[in-house]
Amino acid sequence: MAEVIQFNCPVCATMLRLPLTMAAQQGPCPHCAREIIAPDPRHGIGAYELPVAVPEVSPFRLEPFAESPPLVAKPQKVIEPFRPFAEPLPQRETDEFVQIPEPMLAREPFAATQPTSPTAPQPITVCAKPQRAVLVLSCLLTGAVALAWGYALGVRSNQWFMRIPPMTAPMIPPPKVDNPTIPADPKLPAAIPVAEPTIRPIKPPVEPPKPPEPAKVSAAAEASLRAFLDAPDWATRSAYVLSPGKVRTLMEAYSHEAPDGPTVFQSLSVKQSHLDEKSGNTVYIFNVVTEKYPDGIPVAIKETPAGWLVDWQSFVEFRDNLFHRFVIGPVDQTGRFHLVVTAPPPARAANTENEKFSSFLLQSPLADKQQLAFVKKPSKIFDTFQTATANGAIFTPVIEVVKHKTTAGQNYFEVTDIIVTDWLPKEN
Repeated sequence: MAEVIQFNCPVCATMLRLPLTMAAQQGPCPHCAREIIAPDPRHGIGAYELPVAVPEVSPFRLEPFAESPPLVAKPQKVIEPFRPFAEPLPQRETDEFVQIPEPMLAREPFAATQPTSPTAPQPITVCAKPQRAVLVLSCLLTGAVALAWGYALGVRSNQWFMRIPPMTAPMIPPPKVDNPTIPADPKLPAAIPVAEPTIRPIKPPVEPPKPPEPAKVSAAAEASLRAFLDAPDWATRSAYVLSPGKVRTLMEAYSHEAPDGPTVFQSLSVKQSHLDEKSGNTVYIFNVVTEKYPDGIPVAIKETPAGWLVDWQSFVEFRDNLFHRFVIGPVDQTGRFHLVVTAPPPARAANTENEKFSSFLLQSPLADKQQLAFVKKPSKIFDTFQTATANGAIFTPVIEVVKHKTTAGQNYFEVTDIIVTDWLPKEN
């Protein structure tokens, strides 16, 4: 069984095919050379382009000036020394003098021991006693004038404001109101009701929408399978089956034995995917989980020119467990089933084989118990079974089985034909 993934490149839409072992692997597209991720049918994820990393942008930095202007020293103002009068003021012995020091100059003051010269500047002396008397006299005169003006202004203002008696507002009792909303006096305006403030709830911040998930490669096949399972009767379901011209008769006949209605399922998932080498179409094996079968039922759906169509025969066989009914049913019955064939352990094979028959183990994918079946040798069936089950390999054909009974009254099964060598549907 070839296990191949067929998909379109998400960039250039070129049809690509890869082995199932390379699912979800990264690699370049041979046509556009873009890095893509292969689809993963087991998890229902399609192919998508590998996102390109955005280069980091270094933050903007301020560069210093190429050249800075030279620093120029600010010219200092030259303070010339104070030049006193050429001749000092005459001094009197009876007056008190206050010596005013010479202002701060750029030069250093004379030392106390420096000898005085006739040309050196002398400190200025001013008579302080006459100036103090004048200052005191002017302050007293100003205070007297201000006091007189204040008294006159207070007398006049008292005469002006006391001529009119003070007015007091009469105390008006509040009106009696029976209804707070209707005033007692009709002349007064009606009270305006004050609406209470409305408190609006704070809305939580709106989260940004999440990016859409990549579309599944098997989305169209899953939609057709859902329509097939939800169909109310066999006639509606026949629009979604492979080879409807041949299968419709079998579906109608089977509906009389087991009324066919909607199949309630819990989940759907892709179990395997295959590529038909002759037609180039894809075949999906879905695992349909139901309440009766929590491990799931394998359902094959194939891509055809008319759309995705379901293998109805294998679906009904697994859903209704027809092989188990055949095992517990009457003898001399023949049935065709999708089974798993393996070689028995050497010890068991030695006890069950002889020169005419060889034994193999048959098992339905929905049952844990294996049934021992015999194949005539030499025969084409024996050669095919022995080659397909060598070294512990598993063989999944569609075979014809007949139930017999020995002369001692024991039941046994014989494989009489191999319909196809694998479960994949071959017809459209």
